[in-house]
Amino acid sequence: MKGEIASFTITGAALNKTGSLAEPALTAIPIRNCSDKEVHLSWNTFTSSVSTFIHLYFKGRVPNRTLDSIFLVTHSHFGVKFPVKSFQGLYQSNACNFSGHGKKSTFFSQYYKAFYSADKKQLYIYMLGGTESSKYKVTWVIVEDKYYSRILDSIHD
Repeated sequence: MKGEIASFTITGAALNKTGSLAEPALTAIPIRNCSDKEVHLSWNTFTSSVSTFIHLYFKGRVPNRTLDSIFLVTHSHFGVKFPVKSFQGLYQSNACNFSGHGKKSTFFSQYYKAFYSADKKQLYIYMLGGTESSKYKVTWVIVEDKYYSRILDSIHD
């Protein structure tokens, strides 16, 4: 698990790239929608019944916007509950970018990422955020459809 997390949480690396920073053993979950109030990532395979939906909801306005809640459904029907203290008070002033128009829009962001481990037993949700004076990176770890832990690190320029 440490090696997988290290593969996408290299300090500052995610700030400079929009593509996946993960090793090939991880499966990236793409951003499907992004606005000032929410970010949605989802992944599904049409060859199996595996689907994952991740929704990050925010409250307030930049620069005082904070993460309000995380909604996660894995494998099409397992709702994962996050303790309020795992996301409470996390400031987020970063947004997504997009290309294309309408249904052909593609969203991308160096600030929001999610990955499945090769065996699909671990799910990692990664976010870079903070304020101008206090930046952080956070990874929420889900193991076998249950909240496992949160890793929160400060980023120093």
